[in-house]
Amino acid sequence: MSNLPVTESQKFVGDLVWVTAAYLGVPLVGLITLPALTKSYTTAVYAVWIQSVFIVGILSLILSLYLGSAMVRFLAAEDDKMVRRRALGAMLWPVLLFSGLFFVISLLFSQELSEILFATPVYAYLVPLIILWSAVEAVFSLLICYLLARRRIKRLSTIQVSLSVFKMAVIVILALSRYELGWIIGCIVAGETILIVALFGMIISEIGWSWPTVKGLKDYLAFSTPLIPGVILFWAIGSSDRFFITYLLDLSQSGIYSASSSIGVLIAMLYGPIMVALSPVLSRLWDQGEKSKVSTYLEYSNKLFVTLAIPGAAGLYILSQPLLGILTTPAYMVGGGLVLLIAMATVLAGLYQINVYVIFLVHQTKWLLPVMTLASVANIIANLALIPVLGITGAAIAAIIAYLILSVTMMVWARRVIGCKISMQFILKVIIGSVFMAVCINFIHISGILGIITVAVAGVIIFSVWMWLTKAFSASDINLIKEIVNGLRQGSVLK
Repeated sequence: MSNLPVTESQKFVGDLVWVTAAYLGVPLVGLITLPALTKSYTTAVYAVWIQSVFIVGILSLILSLYLGSAMVRFLAAEDDKMVRRRALGAMLWPVLLFSGLFFVISLLFSQELSEILFATPVYAYLVPLIILWSAVEAVFSLLICYLLARRRIKRLSTIQVSLSVFKMAVIVILALSRYELGWIIGCIVAGETILIVALFGMIISEIGWSWPTVKGLKDYLAFSTPLIPGVILFWAIGSSDRFFITYLLDLSQSGIYSASSSIGVLIAMLYGPIMVALSPVLSRLWDQGEKSKVSTYLEYSNKLFVTLAIPGAAGLYILSQPLLGILTTPAYMVGGGLVLLIAMATVLAGLYQINVYVIFLVHQTKWLLPVMTLASVANIIANLALIPVLGITGAAIAAIIAYLILSVTMMVWARRVIGCKISMQFILKVIIGSVFMAVCINFIHISGILGIITVAVAGVIIFSVWMWLTKAFSASDINLIKEIVNGLRQGSVLK
């Protein structure tokens, strides 16, 4: 049976499973390291760590000139090793040059940058380390995108999981030993640099040594750089709330907000893998003129995400305080409502991320910046208006407003361009089922890790029974599920 041909949908699910394994590491690093950080440092120092992580996230994208997107776009169907080698050489050297320039600036203006980033010059010593970490992440992401372009999904997942495990070990060990944040960042940079050398060697063994070149660079930059402003604005919506809280309230409140956010954004582990696995499939089908299949894949991806994310948000609302009680100190306990709001914002962010690829398919990226600008302005106004009145809860509401604008815009766009739509009746059943599940598990006494696991399992069972009783899934949905399950049984999905 294992020799039966793999269907297109089974192949997609196989990629999705492997990408999920890699993406799980991102939120799990934050969750597993949370108790070590919050119980070893003050809320202010924890806030500095969180803001450092977010700075690295956006700055690494800028330093990479977003060339990873060009790597996937131009090399996905390229079989000529010489062309791939030349492309890697063309993309790598500007990233290194740009990173070096930023590092020099960080050394010269560390005091001023610390004032801007942390509202105090005390952490000036961290600024060059943060820039160095960002540079390493930029190079790593570029090399990882080469593996993605070549559909080396298993190898990509293995490398990213290894890096996540390494980061968790470093953070936990050094935090519990009360080392300063500079030591943690320095060790992460050193370990990731070693991994980059190994990854680069792996790629070179396949395509040969890639000398720096400018051939093709103009085309690569023409594709990637227009996307950078939109990426920056999307980051600003998701991360600027910490900066608003720091300046409008204080650094400690930012740390408290970040602890609840680390629970709420667990929803992101659901849409990240879908987005990554979906994009090459949609590109191929679109280029082949299979518009109906593009619509079908996008529709099922939306349904999958909604089915998992909405009850997930409801479950996190119930489990958030027991989780924070185990992972943090009483200083971080502010109620489950904040976690629910952050989780809702993350659900909306996921719907945007899944549907935004339609803009790339129809080559209408020029509209991305105006839409993102509108959402960012709304986010800034809402933060300034709500945080002084509602405190950190206002920041979560501001995020919901911004992501609502983005998600609705992209879903309407997808419906008009390719006819993709998701039944409101289906969404309503998911929402009602999620509320019903939350009410039921709220009566279960939660005590310790075992109690949290028990409640989570009970929630899954209750929601699944609800979806079955209400016949939420159509006959075609059920047939697709059966096809995937058969693939899992045969082992063909994970090959």
